Amino acid sequence: MHVHRFVVEVPGFLVWLGLVWNMATLTHSPHALHAQTTTNPNHFHDGTSEIHSTSSTQDSSTLSAITPALMDESEDNVRERLIFAPALAIPRMDADSDMEGADDTAGRSPIWPPPQALERGNSPAAPVASINVIDLPAADARSPIPEPLSPIPPPPPPAADLFMEGRPPPPPVLVPDGPTRSGDSGEEDDDDDDDRSHISDERAKSFYPFKEDMSEPDAEETRIMRGYVENSALDDKHWHSRTFFDLQDAEFTPKEQGKIEWTIEEFNGTKDNPRKNLLLTSHTVHIGGHDWRIKLLPHGNMQTDRLSLYVENVSIQSAEPQEWPEGSLPLPVLGEGVKVMKRKAVAAQVSILVYNPEEPRVNEFRADAHQFFQDSPDHGWTRFTSVPWYEIHRRSYAQRQPLLRNDTLAVKAFIRVIDDPTGCLWTAKQSKLSVTGLNPFHSGGHEDAALYPVLALWLHLRPFRQLLYQTVTKKDDNILAALQAVLWRMRSRVGSPADNNHVPLLSEYLEDFYEDRGPQDAMQTMNDLYEDAAAYLQHLDHEDKDKGLSPRAIERLNNVFGRHQFSGERATKRSIVGKTSMQEVVDGDFPSNLKSEVLTIELERQIFDSDKRVWKKLLNKVRLDDQITIAGVIYTLYGFVAHEGHLRTGRYSSYFRPGGLKGLWYTYKNIIPTCLTRTQAVSPREGVLPAEAIEEPVITADRPVNYDRLLGQVDAVAYVVMYIRSSDAFDLAAKEPWDVPEWIPKTYGPQVIPEGAGNGAAETLHYDDAESVASDEEMNDVTEGSISEDKVIADNLKLEQVTINYLSQPFYSGTINSDNQQHGQGHLITLSGDEYTGQFENSSYSGEGTMLYANSDTYVGTWLNDLPHGHGTHTSHRTGNVYTGNWEEGKKSGAGVTHWKMSEEESKACRICFGAEADAAFYDCGHVVACLSCARRVEDCPVCRRRIRDVVRLFYMA
Repeated sequence: MHVHRFVVEVPGFLVWLGLVWNMATLTHSPHALHAQTTTNPNHFHDGTSEIHSTSSTQDSSTLSAITPALMDESEDNVRERLIFAPALAIPRMDADSDMEGADDTAGRSPIWPPPQALERGNSPAAPVASINVIDLPAADARSPIPEPLSPIPPPPPPAADLFMEGRPPPPPVLVPDGPTRSGDSGEEDDDDDDDRSHISDERAKSFYPFKEDMSEPDAEETRIMRGYVENSALDDKHWHSRTFFDLQDAEFTPKEQGKIEWTIEEFNGTKDNPRKNLLLTSHTVHIGGHDWRIKLLPHGNMQTDRLSLYVENVSIQSAEPQEWPEGSLPLPVLGEGVKVMKRKAVAAQVSILVYNPEEPRVNEFRADAHQFFQDSPDHGWTRFTSVPWYEIHRRSYAQRQPLLRNDTLAVKAFIRVIDDPTGCLWTAKQSKLSVTGLNPFHSGGHEDAALYPVLALWLHLRPFRQLLYQTVTKKDDNILAALQAVLWRMRSRVGSPADNNHVPLLSEYLEDFYEDRGPQDAMQTMNDLYEDAAAYLQHLDHEDKDKGLSPRAIERLNNVFGRHQFSGERATKRSIVGKTSMQEVVDGDFPSNLKSEVLTIELERQIFDSDKRVWKKLLNKVRLDDQITIAGVIYTLYGFVAHEGHLRTGRYSSYFRPGGLKGLWYTYKNIIPTCLTRTQAVSPREGVLPAEAIEEPVITADRPVNYDRLLGQVDAVAYVVMYIRSSDAFDLAAKEPWDVPEWIPKTYGPQVIPEGAGNGAAETLHYDDAESVASDEEMNDVTEGSISEDKVIADNLKLEQVTINYLSQPFYSGTINSDNQQHGQGHLITLSGDEYTGQFENSSYSGEGTMLYANSDTYVGTWLNDLPHGHGTHTSHRTGNVYTGNWEEGKKSGAGVTHWKMSEEESKACRICFGAEADAAFYDCGHVVACLSCARRVEDCPVCRRRIRDVVRLFYMA
């Protein structure tokens, strides 16, 4: 990106000409800029106070250092086009400060902000500033503005004399520092005390005269102004309606609202007595138990040429974290004396209104909402005004007066404090323990897989934790040992891997669990976790039986979940057609002999339409009742797993409520824990009314599909719902003692420096369990050659009859071998709509079988490696033509007979107009179904649904 600038000397003034070729955007870490407070609304403070970093990970000098660099960006990143040289960087006020265009908040839900708001820069996690990158003189590459080639001339004449109509005025010309203002108390007269070295803003040290604009609207402008509503800045009721939008959640209640009124006189000053403040602050106002004030940067912040305004919570900056209230943590702390601190935060709806006090109908307004806390005490807009700061004294077209008249500007701030029980409302993604009392759930990748939501759901479930406490494990590869290690990290709050690289993520065992099984849905994952846990507990029962003890391990597992909930036909899987609530779902023929503590109900949200040959995802709304009754027993809602998007996408998330009916909801969104209200967590995921079914796109291409670009994307809907029978499971204040196996803290605990270590290097203690090693050797006591090939074949012949019918997975009913591969006779319906009935060999079509394709063509015959091979009959659904003969690797080969119902000429007709010959092939799928004229009007191939990149005309040879 280049901005070429030329300096032309003209007698009496300078003319700056800039050719803007491109713009670059630079993401910069946020900072907070503070100033002293005054109770005098007309008293201003110097910008000499220190900068307090908020969530910054980058030094503020980054912007200054990058100014001479040349960066190329696409036109999509262009924010604005400037022809004046910007000054060096002023640190950003706050992570949420770039809020241009955020005033349209009427009717907006505070829970689900619109995506376009994030694109405008409203995301506190990714502040973006626009930077003009220029070619600087080699003499001083650090200077943001080239030095004049001659003695400093007088200020330039008005823009109309130098530029064409509509062009912005020239930049302010640097002049020597004049007398310092002395009329306001609290400002220093000595420039040496005016420490601006951390900002280096030459614009504030210079003076740019504002010539009073006394023009008035003409007749045409007056006619235009009558066509729109002009809201006066004095109409507080109107601005309240635009600031204090409906929260749409009964758990978020307004506490107190108020406003700050501030009039700034001598905003620009005079040549003899200029205003040189970098930061202006208003008086403080006490609202909702907190002190608030307005902060204004008259020359802009973060390389902008607009006024920057912010609302600051003064009292929150000194608020110290307090210990988490007893009985409120979603997961109890492990160990005596361990304290979890909770940050002090306040959620508020805020807006700022800047106006001309002589003509209040001339104003600019911005509104938003934010969570204020110690690291983010202010929130506002870096580019607040629609015109540059050096144009606010000029009247715009169809405007009654300029924003600044008589060098006086008025500012209002409207603030409403919200009682937020979650502490997460309107806040950026925060992984800190002080926000929710939980550490991030480090998955190490595959965040969208079902494994991690299921583990989060189970590990916050008190009956399952009790099972882990009662199970004795050794340092070996089994599911319960891996889960114990993860639970120990979560309860002990040892931190993240960045703080302690010996903290387990999900252990290699759980990573292998995902890699070995591939993509699974939540119920498949629960079934496999249950099977692995049951296998290990049965092993413990055999050991107890050999020791003469009563085997109870597997019984404890069945008391928690119950085997019937996950395997086979799954007794708790229910249809939702015609049902509107969970109570209706369990009424009728629901099993009444349930004895497990946890009830897992699967809602059938996937059906196959045999007429259209397509799978459908059911979005029918099913109300998640807080309590349901089954055979006189009351069950309380604990949590659920939701599926998002189309069936093939496999995006899962879980939501749980450890505290029961009056507790808060929690989830791990991209490993970050978040606290939610019931309205936030449950209501958007119950489904839609009226009932709706989303068809799965028919994709036959081999390449991956970008589902984000497909129409009909849907939000997440709950389909696995968990209820708990005992109310004791929701007691967060209950003690949970745990005799932690010694190998866990020794393996995964903090580094220990052994005594006598001369070099001071830390040594990690690894647990070496001799008994475990011996046990491993005994279990693997198999010599080479002891397993014969015949035994492997015999194991494969041990077939088991199963029915696999899970969400986002193909349907299969038939036999499987010991490796869980489809083997023998079976019936398979793929997600693409193909339906196969016949013989399988190691999950491949092999032997005699019948295929009904998604396009309704059929093939009956022999198969090999998923392809027709041997003798078979293919029937075309479109033409009715039948071919019987030999096949080789999916292609006709050798002798065969075709019975024609539609001639070859007829079959070549265009399937769109049926008048011309189909002589066009779609690129790059290759299907030929249309004539050239029709093909050019089609965007997606009607056969494979792939995007058509081009059309190739075909010429048939006789």
